[in-house]
Amino acid sequence: MIVFFLASLLLSLTCGLLLTFIFLPSPKNDLQGLLLRLFVGGGLGIGMSACLYFVSLPAGLSGYIPLIDLAACLALGLIGYVLMKRDRREAERPAESQLPDRKAALPKTGSKLETWIAVLFSVELLASLGSFLFAFLKEPHGKWDAWLIWNMHARFLYRSGEAWREVFAGGMDWSHWDYPLLLPLSIVRGWKYIGNDSIYVPAAFALLFTLLTLGLLLCALAFLRSRIQGYLAAMILLGTPFFIMMGASQFADVPLAFFMLATFVLLFLPARSPENRFGATALAGIAAGLCAWTKNEGLLFLLIVTGSLFGTALYADGWRSARKKAVRFLAGALPILLIVVYFKTQLSPVNDLMEGFSLTVAAAKLTDFSRYAEIAKAFFITGISFTQGLIDLRVGMQLNPGAVNILLLIVYLLIAGVRIDDRDRTGLVRTAAVLLMILAGYFFVYVMTPLDLGYHLATSLNRLFLQLWPSVIFLFFMTAGAPETAPSPGDISRTASIPSTTKPAKGNKPKRIREPK
Repeated sequence: MIVFFLASLLLSLTCGLLLTFIFLPSPKNDLQGLLLRLFVGGGLGIGMSACLYFVSLPAGLSGYIPLIDLAACLALGLIGYVLMKRDRREAERPAESQLPDRKAALPKTGSKLETWIAVLFSVELLASLGSFLFAFLKEPHGKWDAWLIWNMHARFLYRSGEAWREVFAGGMDWSHWDYPLLLPLSIVRGWKYIGNDSIYVPAAFALLFTLLTLGLLLCALAFLRSRIQGYLAAMILLGTPFFIMMGASQFADVPLAFFMLATFVLLFLPARSPENRFGATALAGIAAGLCAWTKNEGLLFLLIVTGSLFGTALYADGWRSARKKAVRFLAGALPILLIVVYFKTQLSPVNDLMEGFSLTVAAAKLTDFSRYAEIAKAFFITGISFTQGLIDLRVGMQLNPGAVNILLLIVYLLIAGVRIDDRDRTGLVRTAAVLLMILAGYFFVYVMTPLDLGYHLATSLNRLFLQLWPSVIFLFFMTAGAPETAPSPGDISRTASIPSTTKPAKGNKPKRIREPK
């Protein structure tokens, strides 16, 4: 049984890894680049396999899914082989490397500080895995949303066989059958491989997405900034009890957090590899499309990222560049978006937040400023304390004094200062804008919610913040300096791009070089 499940994972991970080799430039002899491929490709492979399984359902081919997966791997492998041979021929010509020159701007690696931080990270990782295991043993079916929504959707789809369409018309509105199916279908696919609906498969995907999110954060910062910053960012995420709790709870919030982070990371790569702008942007579109196939919030994310990508490109490079980037991004997202549209229009019942909607009701809520005050208060309290755990509904929403993660980031920034790579400025502005607009979108969803406002805030807002948390950590360390290059307290506002003003020693005046006409 385990062998068949591992085979299903291997096919998914292979498909995702092959996608990264097809769309991204080849990092020659670069372990960090290869690890980045592995973590990005791992999550994308699982998401694309869920899409492939959904497409096989209407065609009546779900029983042949292992053969379909194998055929997809072989097709991607053939494409990757052809492109690799082409790249090898082009590499024989004298040309600049596709990889960014990071060594000149980064601190030394392999230092004692890095070794100690790596050891501390390893200890924290083992402790977190232990916590995950204990949480699974205590609640093997996951928490409320897992067994009421995600795992139950998977079990109904698995056991219904050819009558799988009927589960969407069964009248079980309390189970939210309008929710996208990436996580349930990933679980169903695993069950198809092993031949039974084992409780270990949902837990395995929960652990896998937890580790993929952690690994992607670490490797992305190690690739784009430095290994020390990658370790520190991963330690901040591991030091978020709510992240481990939600991972072990088998909710879809951690998978969504992974695809959001993957989208942001991939959108930073075109500035580092100008020779392959199309591939990284298209792959980011795939990641954003998988957000929409994971949770309903992903549709808002896809819309905002597309608009921000177009807007920042329009401001920086003009209409032609903005149009090209938007087309590349949507080219990656479109196949998955078509699946989401088909699901929403042909199968999904009406979302509970849209039931009873009318302009009169909407106008009354938009002009009720007491709702704005209640939501703003909840955003403030949750924003500085959500990392520590769930809200106790018996006492309501209150400030948690253990918000150490936020304080750690503030102290780190004061010590290390700001160090922004000029190539990342547009990406940083875009990422910050997307995160702020998503929060604004969430705010107005609460303004318009037909549910009891206090209950809705208390049961969902902390999870919405958690979805963005890995991306916030990534944005922070893409802005902050590394410890080994930390400035003195009086130089905190300076950046690494400021040129040196040291005068040459007497007698060592640099010679003037006459440039050829």
